[in-house]
Amino acid sequence: MTIFEHEVELDVSAAAIWAAFKDQNTIIPKLLPEAIASIEVIEGEGGPGTTRLIKFGSVSPDGGYVKEKLVSINVENHIVVTEEVEGGHLVQFGFTKWVQTLKLISTGENTSKVHVTAEFEGGSEENVAKSNEVTKHGITGTFKALEQYVKSNA
Repeated sequence: MTIFEHEVELDVSAAAIWAAFKDQNTIIPKLLPEAIASIEVIEGEGGPGTTRLIKFGSVSPDGGYVKEKLVSINVENHIVVTEEVEGGHLVQFGFTKWVQTLKLISTGENTSKVHVTAEFEGGSEENVAKSNEVTKHGITGTFKALEQYVKSNA
């Protein structure tokens, strides 16, 4: 199994980002419509086992999407684990598995970082490199947009 890791430093508290992240299904499509057209819960009530359909925006050709299942959530420690079950990295890069762990870490009173780790299988060396770049860009863009959202709504 191959591992991908990426961190993004944020100028807002982990608690503030976590609060905004909880409403991501509504907030992210509004902040980044060219990247994420919509996020819809298609099964479950928000806890482990919940499945979401994320439709990509205009930056993704041919109406790309990903179905992801919530594997676990640790509210106290700000950790979310999801697994892609259809579309996304599985289709775009030929992976057979993609499990992502997102952790928000406090680094100060009003600073934090998001640490993302993904364990994946499959894909060519070239596709792994492409995936790493696309994923880094997506994570950074999403959390920097959430950071600005938190700052402007404080």
